[in-house]
Amino acid sequence: MFLYKATIMVDGEDYEYIVIRKNKIDKIGRGTPPDEAKRIDLKGATILPGFCDSHTHLSNIALLHSYLDLAGKSRDEIIRILREECKRKRILIGRGWDESFWDRKEYLNKEELDSACSDKLVFLIREDGHLAVMNSYAEKKFGIFTEDGVVKEQDLEKILKKLNLSQTLDFHFAQEYALSKGITCVHDFANINTLKRYMDMHRRMELKIRIYASFYRDSYSLIRKVGLYSGYGDDFLRIGALKLFADGSIGAKTASTEYVDGERVEPMWSWKKLRRIVKNANSMGIRVFTHAIGNFAIEEVLKAYNGTTGNRIEHFELALKDHIESLNGTSVSMQPNFLKWAKKGGLYEEKLGSWWLERNNPYREILDEEKALLFGSDCMPMDPLFGIELAVNSEYDAQRISLEEAVKAYTRGAKYFGSNYGEIKEGNIADIVVIKENFWDMKNPRNAKVWMTMVDGKIMYTSQ
Repeated sequence: MFLYKATIMVDGEDYEYIVIRKNKIDKIGRGTPPDEAKRIDLKGATILPGFCDSHTHLSNIALLHSYLDLAGKSRDEIIRILREECKRKRILIGRGWDESFWDRKEYLNKEELDSACSDKLVFLIREDGHLAVMNSYAEKKFGIFTEDGVVKEQDLEKILKKLNLSQTLDFHFAQEYALSKGITCVHDFANINTLKRYMDMHRRMELKIRIYASFYRDSYSLIRKVGLYSGYGDDFLRIGALKLFADGSIGAKTASTEYVDGERVEPMWSWKKLRRIVKNANSMGIRVFTHAIGNFAIEEVLKAYNGTTGNRIEHFELALKDHIESLNGTSVSMQPNFLKWAKKGGLYEEKLGSWWLERNNPYREILDEEKALLFGSDCMPMDPLFGIELAVNSEYDAQRISLEEAVKAYTRGAKYFGSNYGEIKEGNIADIVVIKENFWDMKNPRNAKVWMTMVDGKIMYTSQ
């Protein structure tokens, strides 16, 4: 296959065409094109490495397709949707609501849900996945009673286990959605039932994107018992890392930091307990990826890792200079999408105060210290172009990075599948995305359009 009249930038050099044979990039060049049977004129469109979402949950995308998608909806819209759906459905499950963009910045509550639907189970998960609200009917069903219907962290996890949604989720839709965003590779976090679904799809040759499948602690003993380790698998499905949580989220006010009202939230684990788990997992060849958003949690995780290589911190949002300098062999997976909350008057200023506005998510400082930075979406939303724009156009020096740096952060996660992934380079695997515009000249990358996504040298998505 021959893609020509393209805009290709590799290490600062411009190229015009790319030749793909079987599943590899055979040649990149400029000038007189080679004679190839299948030719596609890209008319100046940009070729990039396929995006690798280095922190996501395909189950969340599948959930939004199978159940109620509340992302971007107002409070009144959600109540209206519940009233309508209550007439037709036995169970109302939804995800994606976010009060921080509403005029009344308060969580949804049980009374509101009861007024819209009192005789059916209603369970609505906040966008960050660390908080949900349910109606009185659901409280009786789950045996968990609260003043306002709001549940967080452990109680939320108990309910999700009882719901066992993974058996009904449409992962084929989730794959197609990812491909439409130029994503060829994901670092996914899921339970053992979802991993089994991926294995079944792989057996049936139905996987279209590469999945580095990390797992939660409740699956750890089983993974360890059968002798699986990080990297086990093939080029489409590999066992990932053990996922631990050191804290929660800023929106749910469970991230481990001190809030503007003076409340201090402690980490879920001490560094000593974390270290025991990390050492045990690493001795079995299993990496550990730990969720740590608040500065107190980050401190404990860094002490627990103690300079070991291969482990990772997820989010790393409220990192201080000392934390960045202490990363050593630890990489970080961060979510530029979260900058939507980090603007003046936004959620982070409301919860954390103005001091953190210029200091949260310090991508520039991480790169200046030559530390390994990966980008993911956490499905908020799953859209690399959305996150890239926020990172390159941030008003704060500590966050703002170049377009080329942002693309590298959103593609380097593919290296978990091997050194010949994640770059436009002769001999590398042909996982690429074609952006319809000259991407490198765009001031607002979010306006770019994904024209084509290729995985393993095959066109898996096209918008035309």
